Amino acid sequence: MVVVTVNRNTYGGEDYLRKACSYVTDPSRAIAPGGYGVDYTDASKCFQNMWATKRYYGKTSDNPLLHIVISYEDGVKDADTAALYSRKIASYYNGNYQNVFCAHEKDRHCSHYHTHLVVNSTAYTNGHLINSWMGNMNQFCAHVINVTGQKVWLEFKNKAFDFNG
Repeated sequence: MVVVTVNRNTYGGEDYLRKACSYVTDPSRAIAPGGYGVDYTDASKCFQNMWATKRYYGKTSDNPLLHIVISYEDGVKDADTAALYSRKIASYYNGNYQNVFCAHEKDRHCSHYHTHLVVNSTAYTNGHLINSWMGNMNQFCAHVINVTGQKVWLEFKNKAFDFNG
């Protein structure tokens, strides 16, 4: 079973977005990083890309991002499969929201690989804020099921210190 964890931190602001971009683009841990509408090869530029969208629409005081962790079942044991899943899953938000993603090895739940997906909470197309209510996340989970062919467990966590190590 694939575990989809939506981490919520509505108080992190600009610093939270900066840390998220740094964490996901960190070359010492990131396996096959990628992104949409951002420079995912440079944490500072990734942050600047997302923050520019937020400034343009005047959404800098809102929750800066949606952080989703997708922990794959134990059957995903190679980096290539994890990277392929990461890219396909992240594509769900392409077209409206900037995002950055990567696969990591081991340290989430009990799976061998997991993906971090950080989505700018402000749509670059119209400035609308992303909605992470249950119905929208269930639609995202249907996409994950389509990509992986596995059942999905959805959970929500409030994490005040996300991306601190």
